[in-house]
Amino acid sequence: MDDNRGGQADVGVTSRQPLVSIILCVRNGLPHVRDAVESVRALSYSNYELVVQDGASTDGTLEYLRAIEGLPISIVSAPDTGIGQGFNRAIRRCIGDIICSVDADNLIRSEALDIVVRQFAEHPDAAVIYGACHMVDAAREFLHSWTPPEFDLLGLMEGAVVPPFATSFFSRQRCGDELCFDEEFRTVADFDLWLRLSSLPIVRILDVLADVRVGAHSSTWNALNYDNQSGFKILALEKLLNGPSKERVLEALHTRARAGIYLWAVDSMGNIGGGQDQIDRYFEQATKTDLRSERFRTVLVRARPHLPASDPTLGLRLLQCGIEYIGRFQPETALVYFEFLHATGFEHPELEGWLQRGRKNRYDTHMQSEVAEHLQAEVNRRDQLLAESNDYWSKEVAARDRSLDELHREMDWMRRGWRRFIVGRRPPLPARERRG
Repeated sequence: MDDNRGGQADVGVTSRQPLVSIILCVRNGLPHVRDAVESVRALSYSNYELVVQDGASTDGTLEYLRAIEGLPISIVSAPDTGIGQGFNRAIRRCIGDIICSVDADNLIRSEALDIVVRQFAEHPDAAVIYGACHMVDAAREFLHSWTPPEFDLLGLMEGAVVPPFATSFFSRQRCGDELCFDEEFRTVADFDLWLRLSSLPIVRILDVLADVRVGAHSSTWNALNYDNQSGFKILALEKLLNGPSKERVLEALHTRARAGIYLWAVDSMGNIGGGQDQIDRYFEQATKTDLRSERFRTVLVRARPHLPASDPTLGLRLLQCGIEYIGRFQPETALVYFEFLHATGFEHPELEGWLQRGRKNRYDTHMQSEVAEHLQAEVNRRDQLLAESNDYWSKEVAARDRSLDELHREMDWMRRGWRRFIVGRRPPLPARERRG
């Protein structure tokens, strides 16, 4: 075991600057592991430790890690059965109040720890805080942003909401002994972990906290892996439903179904003119539904309910839904949330900016669509003209060929007829030639 943490001035946990443990599990991680380590070195937050669990690398990774200077780093190298066992070994070595990880392929943002520490201070009951990420290729070229949905047990169970592990930060105290991987899971062990933690307060924020490399090396980009991944996710579901959490799942289903029934009532009041008081009364009971569903957005537009005073967080959650869809390049969907909040008088310093951005993005999208439609129409017109031209010249060539064929037949007939004419008019031979 190598331990360089003694070089750090203060690794103690303080109320304002808690120690953050960053886990790096790696086996044969060159060359990308260098980028991961340098992203840790660039952190603006200083009170952290880098806990490296190497799986007996043979490509020079271990030698590179042992040569690192100037970082509060501890290194253990030993063969393991996979990422699950490696992660669990690293967890047992962590001494921080907040625990996160950086894979050899990923990079943590320089401001990530400052943001997360501040968010834990604002959400003291949170067990986990997770955020957005940028997807990059092998050369670290930006591909697109991804803002994960707000955490939801039922969405998690059906695979629609799985927080990115690269941007997830865990409170050691709140998570307790559940903060570990089931080593029987050879893949998607994080899915099982999220199911076990789902009873705890899990907070989604919109800040970008990491860059995640994707490409042919990623397990989710290999079609051959999906039988295993699907099978292990279903196994995790069965483990959840056959354990003590079954009642919690039923409670979540009941809450979602109850909210859905009240959402139906809101929609019905809007259709039959039941009055604003009835709409608002039912809507107050419907806010536990899936806020990202098309059904919910339809009700917002059609019934135009008011924000209930009993749920002061709803406005912010709806704003975050809109921001999420902006990140997905769906401004039309985002504007449903922004315009609803604007119409209800929701006050937030960023709402107007997001509203204007959504409208601009929608205009740009429409303009791009119109330009694309115009260009496609021009291409279609050109193709039609070419087709008509080709058809015309095909007919002309066919007519020419018929004319040539007729001309050849007439010339052949004339040659045969001329020979008959010449032979028929040939003068008789003299008598002496006939006798001879």
